[in-house]
Amino acid sequence: MSADTAAGLGREAAEAQMTDQCVIEDLGVVQTSEDGQDVTAPVIVYDGKCRVKPATTAAINPSVNASAQTWQYKVSIPVGAEQLRAGLRVTITASQDPSIAGLRLMLRNFDRGTHITARRMWCTEVSR
Repeated sequence: MSADTAAGLGREAAEAQMTDQCVIEDLGVVQTSEDGQDVTAPVIVYDGKCRVKPATTAAINPSVNASAQTWQYKVSIPVGAEQLRAGLRVTITASQDPSIAGLRLMLRNFDRGTHITARRMWCTEVSR
């Protein structure tokens, strides 16, 4: 079996586990409207199936006003997704786990490689 064939089979298996849905958006430049509201015109980079897994446990980062808990997640999408970069917003729009539907994350980094089976993205949620 060739490496390309094995990678194709691995991608099929990885995508079969992608039972959640997400939207990845480029929030663009924040502009202030006449009434003083911050406004963005997000551009959708990806909208489709995904898999969400916790990457690590929470880290507590003290700040001036309060402690913030930083949660790390690994979100996998099909390999063909393009235009990814750090700083994009990932929103989980549907999940078999109702506690993560609506979860908003910040894309920090993602895997690249010739024979990878999924585009694994390392994301962070910050809550106070």
